[in-house]
Amino acid sequence: MTKPRKAPPRPTSRPEILAPAGGQASWAAALEAGADAVYVGLNQFSARTNAENFSLAELKGLIEESRRMGVKVYLAINSLIKEGELAAAYKTIMVAAEMEPEAFIIQDLGLASICRQYCPQIPLHASTLTAVHNLDGLTSLASLGFTRAVLPRELNLSEIALLAQRGALPVEVFIHGALCFSFSGLCLMSSFLGGRSALRGGCTQPCRRFYQNAGRRKNFFSLSDFMGLGFIPELRKLPIAAFKIEGRMKGPDYVSQVVKAYKLLLEAPEENLQPAYQEALSILNLMPGRVAGPGFISGQAYAGDLWETQSASGLKIGALKPTGPGQGTVTLLAPLKILDRLRFSEETEESQAYKLRKMLKDGQEVDSAELGEKVTLTIGDPDVVPPATMIYKIGSGSLEKEYLASDQVKRLRTIAKNYTPPTIRSVPSALIKDRGQIATLAGGSQPLWVWVDGFDHHQETLKFKPRKVIVPLSPENVKKLSHNKKLLGPVGNLVWSLPPLLFGGAQEKIRKEAQKLIESGHRDFMIANLGQINLLNRLHQSLKIWGDHHLGVLNHLSGQVLRDLGLAGVTVSMESDQENLLKLSQTSFPCGVLMYLYGRPALFTSRYRPPSLKRGPVVSQRGEKFWSAQEGEAFILQSEHRVFIGGLLKVPKPKGFVGLIVDLRREPNPAEAGRRLKKAIDQGRGSPGLSFNYKRGLR
Repeated sequence: MTKPRKAPPRPTSRPEILAPAGGQASWAAALEAGADAVYVGLNQFSARTNAENFSLAELKGLIEESRRMGVKVYLAINSLIKEGELAAAYKTIMVAAEMEPEAFIIQDLGLASICRQYCPQIPLHASTLTAVHNLDGLTSLASLGFTRAVLPRELNLSEIALLAQRGALPVEVFIHGALCFSFSGLCLMSSFLGGRSALRGGCTQPCRRFYQNAGRRKNFFSLSDFMGLGFIPELRKLPIAAFKIEGRMKGPDYVSQVVKAYKLLLEAPEENLQPAYQEALSILNLMPGRVAGPGFISGQAYAGDLWETQSASGLKIGALKPTGPGQGTVTLLAPLKILDRLRFSEETEESQAYKLRKMLKDGQEVDSAELGEKVTLTIGDPDVVPPATMIYKIGSGSLEKEYLASDQVKRLRTIAKNYTPPTIRSVPSALIKDRGQIATLAGGSQPLWVWVDGFDHHQETLKFKPRKVIVPLSPENVKKLSHNKKLLGPVGNLVWSLPPLLFGGAQEKIRKEAQKLIESGHRDFMIANLGQINLLNRLHQSLKIWGDHHLGVLNHLSGQVLRDLGLAGVTVSMESDQENLLKLSQTSFPCGVLMYLYGRPALFTSRYRPPSLKRGPVVSQRGEKFWSAQEGEAFILQSEHRVFIGGLLKVPKPKGFVGLIVDLRREPNPAEAGRRLKKAIDQGRGSPGLSFNYKRGLR
């Protein structure tokens, strides 16, 4: 295992106000409002592909103009990288590095290794999508060369304080913005439903949609926005590097006002905190967004104040009553101007924004109207206004126009116009390793690793003649181990899997159970998070540690990084498609390779259970059926359809291939599921599940 580098110094001055800049207008707004730093994305390799983003030429202008004004720029190249994208990602990184942003924000471990090797002068910040949420995770990130970690939005105040005060890295903390339902970095739902991966920036926001459950139709998984304003007095006492505002999809009015509000409170003297808080709150109350609450930072992880029925993001304007094609009247709940961007309440799978083209008051055309006034609106196409719908303001078109005409944007565009990004022609051979050679041909008997909930159905696994049996590491399973020793055979046949979320007391319980197993001779463990490597290595230095699909491995360089951290093997991301798997087969993979063949994976993995959700199926508007469950500290949602990536039985495998994972956890009838699956494997036909992205592709 690589030794951790010396930790960067902890912040001694106040935290930076770090603002989102999804486009030129939002960037200019952040500068005008007094942000200390901005984070931006490019047109490629960004975890917000639907934001406006920037070209490399525009990035050049943005960095130069930001630096002229004393504002730092952090470049988010934070999507997972497919094997075939490594060369393009390298070229992008090398051009961007010449512009000297203050840091790269990275999720993909393979991409982090490229940055560390070829442009070590640029600091690396670990994206929140790495899902690192404990001290051990920060230690792993430090050993990989990261200099800062962006903490998940799902942590409470005491957890943040622990990581800020004792972690191996400086930390960055979200203080305002939208909350995803699934824990940062652990969502598979968007990818499962249509191949648009949340970990690659293509999220279609399935958590904002309406579902049926127990006869009710609600958006059960749409969380309120997070407003951490009330926690700034405590947070500003901690050694935190940056206060981060979520919102690269938001407009300049949001960015400007949120920056001003938090800057006001952050810089207020101790004796003036209360009046500063009230002034900041009055600013935020006029912001476009969902109803805001204290989020997870309050520590009330299961309180109803996290949950809100409003799905559409924006400032509530009022109920629009149609009066004609594309028109309607509304009594305003907030001021409105021509060119404002509006969205209807989200009754469909994906909502669309429209610009306000025309507004009448007392029969006269006006450019603006105030709170309480009754106006007639003309919005978009003639057929876009559904009956009696609520409308939300999501951005100010007039303000956006003003910012786009600002001197800052003009200078950015002038620099971009006169700049031609250099052409990077050669790519290091390590990035296209062994390309063109098929490593291991498919066919014949495939080694299977069978994953079960416990030992009650272990007899069913024997039908597969498994090379390994994976069992969740829990006190219950460890207790039952002694009663099943004869049936299980040698301890080397067992692999003990850790859950993706481990906090405080639960982590200590897992550590104690792992210690018992190690003392009994067990050496194989499967991790779901980077922090679990250190947890296990502190117990014993000669373990075989395997990585499950939560580690997001889509390229061989990520496997190399995990091998260097001490892993014996990793599971390729189940989001992977056929094209990517074929490219992986043309590499000499640096460690053991597992692939997920069959199972009922958690599509949402959340720290929050919706209080209004009842037992029974959760059904989407398209008729897709899902089931919920509580697993340890995680609330999960799984599809009624199993995943069966049958193409893996035929696709060539990388060198180092050790097995296909058959996941029988969460099966209501493991015996029947196992029988159908074994028949499909043995006969090479039949489809006991959906192929995920294998055929349709991963975007």
